[in-house]
Amino acid sequence: MRSPRAPRRSILTASLLLGGLAACGPNAPGGSGASDAAALRFAWWGNAKRDELTKTALETYGAAHDGAAVSPETTDWSSYWDKLATQVAGGDVPDVLQMDEGYLAEYSSRGILADLGDSALATDGFDPTALDAGKVEGSLVAVNAGINAPVLLANPAVFGAAGVDLPDDTTWTWDDLVDIATRITEGTEEGTYGVQQLGIAGDPTFSVHLRQQGAQKFDGNALGFTEEHLLAWFELALRLQDTKAAPPADVAVEEAGQAVDQTLFATGKCGLQSQWSNQVVTFDASLDGAVTVLRMPSLASAADQAQLWYKASMYFAVSARSGQQEAAVALVDWLVNSEEAGRILLAERGVPANLDVREAILPELTEADLKAADFIEAIAEELGEQPSITPPGGSAVGDVLQRGMEDVLFGRVEAADAASSVLQEASGALG
Repeated sequence: MRSPRAPRRSILTASLLLGGLAACGPNAPGGSGASDAAALRFAWWGNAKRDELTKTALETYGAAHDGAAVSPETTDWSSYWDKLATQVAGGDVPDVLQMDEGYLAEYSSRGILADLGDSALATDGFDPTALDAGKVEGSLVAVNAGINAPVLLANPAVFGAAGVDLPDDTTWTWDDLVDIATRITEGTEEGTYGVQQLGIAGDPTFSVHLRQQGAQKFDGNALGFTEEHLLAWFELALRLQDTKAAPPADVAVEEAGQAVDQTLFATGKCGLQSQWSNQVVTFDASLDGAVTVLRMPSLASAADQAQLWYKASMYFAVSARSGQQEAAVALVDWLVNSEEAGRILLAERGVPANLDVREAILPELTEADLKAADFIEAIAEELGEQPSITPPGGSAVGDVLQRGMEDVLFGRVEAADAASSVLQEASGALG
């Protein structure tokens, strides 16, 4: 995902649409329940690079499987979830779906995702942890499409223009980040900033910050953090804004809605940006291969205390309402288990979760892919525990946090008051 923050439209809207499924039958003609001769529909969110690679893979699949036709349906992150909610409500779900961890339990609880544990999907090449990441209440409802981890991407050219050295990412702290980013803003032309506004960007930095405080975003079906934890996050965002280390609130909010290649970081106007490790491929393309991948800062000045984790960058799932489930599973099986697919898709969706495919593609990886793969390997001994999966309704929490953060940064609400009200509203969003 960008690994992007939650869409501005609340997932509660989607949940209301999903709630009508009980009255919906299988997909209507022309949807994924159409005749066996119909093309499989494969929906994903992405960017130009992902679209190009995925379409090439699908063409290769068709050529190798008696002309099997796959109809691609691709859009940007925010539009993807709005569109999918509408498709679900209308009984018109694509056969194969790209899924995000934040929506996995939500869609699984509504009976949208097929149980792949009962299918012909081969899983013996997967590390058990990577496989378990696609399970909800013991059922394998999605398969890991790639592994990534939280990172800060750095543009050395912006650092150089400011006369600031890149940090030692094994020892730096949040205070160091604020100081470095402030000096970058001060040392570059107006309109260039040291770091994006992490408060507006949200995850993965928010979850990293919580974990370093001994908390987490979710604990089972409840929130895993307190007002104090949230207040510390709001205060960090205010420090970034007050020191001008990050752009002002109006610029930050506007940027959050930009396409990846139009962000301040991608256009050389920002020194640091929070992302997931697989996104180095996209940003490297925008910045002529110059991106450096850094660990997140820690509170304890130690990399093994940064509480990073391996996350499924995204998943492939099959619609439980598909009229072509066997063919849909076969496509997913090829995408995650075929070395041929691996050599096409490489690490754009993250480092392959199938260990055999990962090893096979290493010689094929681009410099940008290798940056992601090397980072995944470098932090292997530093990881914290796996976080709890986002529960049903959990995606709405992102919208609540976003509104609260905007209120704080625009000065509409004091940080302490916002922390209290946001915690109450976020708890209510989980039911």
